[in-house]
Amino acid sequence: MPVYFIGEDENGCSPIKVGVAKDIGRRKSALQTGDPLELRLLGWIASADDFGTERDLHQRLASRRGRGEWFDIDPGEVLPFLVEAGQRGFVAKNADAFEITGYDRDAIPEYLGVWEWADLEIDECCPFCGCLCGMHFQDASQMYHCIECDALTDFSELSPDDRDGPED
Repeated sequence: MPVYFIGEDENGCSPIKVGVAKDIGRRKSALQTGDPLELRLLGWIASADDFGTERDLHQRLASRRGRGEWFDIDPGEVLPFLVEAGQRGFVAKNADAFEITGYDRDAIPEYLGVWEWADLEIDECCPFCGCLCGMHFQDASQMYHCIECDALTDFSELSPDDRDGPED
């Protein structure tokens, strides 16, 4: 069961709930029922000790506790926890992560970021699954590889399916 971070979108995704759920999508829907503001998944940590990880995060954020398991933090403050988790940390991928926003001076396309609240490079975060293990360049294939979702790409040709990514 992953430890998740969910924020109230209309308030800049703050406050943020830190909790545990087997099915994050279902949990988000249940929370949404009682919350008039739109909720957004920010990220999650896959942990062998989910309740221990949740307890640790609650203790580390104790001075910022709001109501229940909601904390007065911003999305950018979630990133260090996800990065600390390494390969077990995931960002909720921006749905338009592969949208071309411009071109650099060498005519290389520049894409919208993977995560809305921080600039993450491909060596830090996989744009396909959101894993903070990053994409690793393989000399043999001359392509980038994610050790989590097994994506292998040179980023030259992205199909519409790659742009959409997995659902919650």
